[in-house]
Amino acid sequence: MPALSSEYGWTKTVIASGTTAGGIAVALASPFVGRILDRYGSRWVVPIGATMTGLGCLALAGIQAVPLFVAGYAFVRFSGQTLVQFPNSVTVAKWFETRRGRAMSLLVGIGAIGLISAPVGVQYMLDHHGIGAAWISLGVLALSLGVAPSLLLVARGPEDLGLLPDGRTESVEMTLTEPAYEGHEDWRLSEALHTPALWLIAGSTIFFSLSSTGVGFHQLSYYVEQGISSTTAAAVVSAFAFGITFGGVIWGALSDRVSARVLISIQYGISAVLQLVLLGANTPGEAFPISFGFGFLVGGALSLPTLLLANYYGRAHLGSIAGILQMTRGVSLGSGPLVAAVIYDETGGYSLAFVGFALLCTASVVMMACAYKPRRRAVV
Repeated sequence: MPALSSEYGWTKTVIASGTTAGGIAVALASPFVGRILDRYGSRWVVPIGATMTGLGCLALAGIQAVPLFVAGYAFVRFSGQTLVQFPNSVTVAKWFETRRGRAMSLLVGIGAIGLISAPVGVQYMLDHHGIGAAWISLGVLALSLGVAPSLLLVARGPEDLGLLPDGRTESVEMTLTEPAYEGHEDWRLSEALHTPALWLIAGSTIFFSLSSTGVGFHQLSYYVEQGISSTTAAAVVSAFAFGITFGGVIWGALSDRVSARVLISIQYGISAVLQLVLLGANTPGEAFPISFGFGFLVGGALSLPTLLLANYYGRAHLGSIAGILQMTRGVSLGSGPLVAAVIYDETGGYSLAFVGFALLCTASVVMMACAYKPRRRAVV
């Protein structure tokens, strides 16, 4: 964002509007993608999404007009979130049951490697080769790393290969010694839509996603304005990604032992506190632990809501049900950066935005705490 503002004179609102447009596209497409995942799996969806993401980045390298930038960035965000990240999380949830938390933690932890290296690598490209080269490098990465693995290695679910979830060789009954596993009956989307739990989970995810992406999108710009150099600020953002790595692994592993609903509530509550603490971060010594801590919480929040849906509603129709969550999350992920940008452009600072985000996180705690496991009504 600082490079785009400096090079082209664009306001933060203009830059963030591409995120919002992409979020709207995510919201519109996610329910349909979810149904495709239930029927066909992600083997072809992810390579298509990775190809679209890479080509979008390459196109952005030559774009300097605002409308084209907004469209191009929205295209990249849509393809990456809807056709890569979302299908991968659904696929992992379908392949595991009792070990689902650990599997999700590996997905988030490995995925965060890109978040760790990208800020520093992109900042280097910006400093030495310019904006176009930075976009090209991201496009090449997406095309080279995002296509082949799914084509070669992914199947829709273990049953398609004559296997059972978790690598089991025979069916087993869930026991009370597995407290975090909250049932494995399969709900259809039409049934899940009539349960308060789904909408409470979606609502809490909306509030948290709006606040987390609002802070995450603007944090490098915020630290630079606090007097921290752009190179150090990029390293701080990498600390955020390190936090996501550790958080994804630890929270995911904990979810095999503790209710995911409880863990998510804790994450949202601590996030509210950190967003207020962020207002006083003026030095690298303060910025690094805050950024790492916030990433640690986001690492769990990336995967646990989908895991919670799988525990509540089963695996058979998880893509369709999680598609509703992804639809609501897409709007909020796209709106957070724009909300913060508008507030910044109107007030000249981020304080009001960060306080508002903390309040949203507080509300999300209450909603998640009330999202108890649904029970089917007995048929007389």
